Amino acid sequence: MIRISRYLIPYIILIWMVSFKRQLFIGFLIVFIHELIHLMTARILGYSGFSIDIIPIGTSLTLKDLDEASPRDDIIISLSGPLGNFIIALAFYFFNKFWGYEWMYHFRNYNLVIGMFNLIPAFPLDGGRILRALLNLKIIYKKANKIALNISICIGYIFGVFFLVTLFMNSINIDLLFFCVFILGVSYKEKRRIAYIIMGYIVKKKEKLIRRGYLENRSVSVYYKLNLLQLIELVDKNKYNEFIVLDDNMNVIGILYEEEIINALKDLGNISVKEIFASR
Repeated sequence: MIRISRYLIPYIILIWMVSFKRQLFIGFLIVFIHELIHLMTARILGYSGFSIDIIPIGTSLTLKDLDEASPRDDIIISLSGPLGNFIIALAFYFFNKFWGYEWMYHFRNYNLVIGMFNLIPAFPLDGGRILRALLNLKIIYKKANKIALNISICIGYIFGVFFLVTLFMNSINIDLLFFCVFILGVSYKEKRRIAYIIMGYIVKKKEKLIRRGYLENRSVSVYYKLNLLQLIELVDKNKYNEFIVLDDNMNVIGILYEEEIINALKDLGNISVKEIFASR
């Protein structure tokens, strides 16, 4: 399914007015190919259910199953797009040497630019996903996501500073403003909904278990005065989590499982772990 952002048409009109007609067409074509490379890689790895969103800075691939991907698969899928751009650029470098058409020269350069741009560690670019997945190899998803989002937000503000510099130098680059607004918008939105994203992972694990036939387990010891949202933040999205609850004397009070946390949040709200055991 292909969806078009409501901001796309005003953006195209603006770029057209400042005479970047050919760059606009070639850029969108290359970014579309870039996303198709992501799609093919994801399908090879067994992921499905996709949509391609056409947005002001290009296109974005959304895969239904991608959020359930392991850090390794996420890195492979995210890297495939930029690597595809670099391979295409290399091919057109040799094509241009033999035939020397101007469009081949531009196609090569734009592939290089788009490949490198997508490696910037900011959301929703591939570099942001790659950074988060690399961090997730060593630390839990919540912390990895928080670090990656903070870096993304810093980069968004850097684009904003560059735009202001061009403004004061009377050489306005409107793309820098779009990059700033879009990166900051996506990053802050992702930051606000992280707890709900993790809850969604828990709900989907039943489907994942049925599809794959197994899930890896993860056991964590937690203090009984923590609340349920604090437990949610400790969930590893790729494993089935159980929480061993300890009191002040390090004695085991009991065990909480993922689905119990979700049910308690729905029925009782964000209560403490201690209150859950008291209500049993």
